[in-house]
Amino acid sequence: MSAQSPAVARLRLRHALRSARESSDYTQEQVASELEWSLSKVIRIENGTVRMTVTDVRALMQLYGIDDASEMSEMESLVRASRQRSWWTQYGSEVMSGRFATYIGLEDGASALSMYQSLVVPGLLQTEAYARAVIAGLRMPEQDSRNHETYLDIRLRRQENVLQRKDPPQVHAVLDEAVLRRINGGVGVQRDQLLHLVALGAAPHIHLRVLPLSSGIHTMESTFVLLSFPFGEDVVYLELNSALAGDPDRGQFLDRGEVAAPYRDTFTMLTGTALSEADSLAFIAKVAGELR
Repeated sequence: MSAQSPAVARLRLRHALRSARESSDYTQEQVASELEWSLSKVIRIENGTVRMTVTDVRALMQLYGIDDASEMSEMESLVRASRQRSWWTQYGSEVMSGRFATYIGLEDGASALSMYQSLVVPGLLQTEAYARAVIAGLRMPEQDSRNHETYLDIRLRRQENVLQRKDPPQVHAVLDEAVLRRINGGVGVQRDQLLHLVALGAAPHIHLRVLPLSSGIHTMESTFVLLSFPFGEDVVYLELNSALAGDPDRGQFLDRGEVAAPYRDTFTMLTGTALSEADSLAFIAKVAGELR
């Protein structure tokens, strides 16, 4: 995991502060009153939508009765890490909106990524040609469509930084059979993409499974990614509009443990229904061989 990932630092920080408040039996309203803050500030701190300062953290920790020096030092380190610049900030806010940047930051620091996709191959597993076709097919405003090459560059950088880092996350992907058979960018591009999946599947940290059409109808209403972290918190990213698959800015984050739990159960169900890893790779190779 990237210890300096600002998005992960913010996630850890706000979860720790929310947990400390709840353990101290304070409501958000009481915290606001005690510290003479607005209620909206307390809510934004726990939602991660406002930048924290060391002064804010010290005030909260003192209120919650936490005076352990090592714990305080760790929290202050998280504040500083949360304010660092990341590689994607070079692209500017026009391309890297808040939600997109948050997703990439969490992805960059996750220890495991569990994803279900029913429309296209997940962005981390796409070839350059396939990614180009997917991005070209996204329904974007005119000003966004002019940034196709930038979006492609970001996607390729994500692949390099996540999959090729020294301690890559365990990637578990369940792909609907329709993903394999839906042609993106032409037959040649699709075939090369499938062969790329077979090659990726040989890596010890990439686990691919295919959910065959013969498995019948299932209850999934949207594709999702479950991002897991060594400190025990999971975040779910829901792709709310499947027509915009592969665009992290069109979705919703769920990061309360009780909300993420059903998605862990669902992913376990999907992997149990899907083909085994070995059979999945053989099936992908078979479909690739059918493309002429």
